[in-house]
Amino acid sequence: MGDEASAPPNGSGNVGRICYAIGVQISIAASVRRAQPSDTVALTELVNRAYAVEAAFVEGTRTDAEEIAGLIDSGGFLVLEYGGGICAAVLFQPPGERHGSPPAHAYFGMLSVLPELQGMGLGARLVRVAEAMAEAAGATAMTLRVVNLREELRRWYKGLGYREVGTAPYQHPSLKRPCHFIEMAKPLTPMVAACSSAGREIGAA
Repeated sequence: MGDEASAPPNGSGNVGRICYAIGVQISIAASVRRAQPSDTVALTELVNRAYAVEAAFVEGTRTDAEEIAGLIDSGGFLVLEYGGGICAAVLFQPPGERHGSPPAHAYFGMLSVLPELQGMGLGARLVRVAEAMAEAAGATAMTLRVVNLREELRRWYKGLGYREVGTAPYQHPSLKRPCHFIEMAKPLTPMVAACSSAGREIGAA
């Protein structure tokens, strides 16, 4: 499976709250929290729906329940809820936890938003919360990977302050077209200032 973004310490408490209005009549109240084992099925479905567009260059689904269960068990997913379900999620790894990354770099991937709710700021909010948590953990940079064929995502992440810093192979047994990862990074606030910033961001999420 690839690990591109569309993405924590142990504990299950809420990280923060947000509320968005959709259209005129529908509103969503969502809380940012760490995923639990009971979220496995819903989270697997969410990620696969969000990444269905990648069927243009790779066969099969983006992930499966086994992979998601393992990532949940490691404490790596943050999720946004609405109406008793999950509408968005991101895989977050604090500094020092991602193999092959500099010890002061944090990482996020598998950023996923329900297709019908995309364009409402949910993904950007999750990225900001992950960045605030990374800063509070002492990270000096946040990193991600995106498939080079997803030009719209590269533009979106550039709009959030991320810049291309390298490439990496895209390894999947059923590629329809040659492709590779673009590695992107964003400098973060020094740790001393970040603790205050993280508190404000998470409290307002």
